Amino acid sequence: MTVERLLSCNPVTGMKSWFSSSDDNQGSWHIRYEQDCSAALEANKRSQNEDFDRRLYMWHAAHVPAVILMEWLVKYGVRYWDKNHAPAVRRLLNHPDYRYLRVNHFIM
Repeated sequence: MTVERLLSCNPVTGMKSWFSSSDDNQGSWHIRYEQDCSAALEANKRSQNEDFDRRLYMWHAAHVPAVILMEWLVKYGVRYWDKNHAPAVRRLLNHPDYRYLRVNHFIM
């Protein structure tokens, strides 16, 4: 039998972490993260369709939900907030699989 418990819920980001354990698999367990990103992703799509002023000093490049940051950390070992990982973050944001995170059409 699998037992799942809510470990935490961040009211600001909406990210939840769940703890699951199973008696069937010799007491194995895992932690699962979830977040409703639909509003953020829809906002990204709307921004992609708007023009932006290329003359500005800085451009807003992407909006990355917390659950995606967690995915990058677990899957690729990339820490979004670590300046030493900036090249890896740029590669991920420029990758076609993560295009939906971009708010404008320029290559970083």
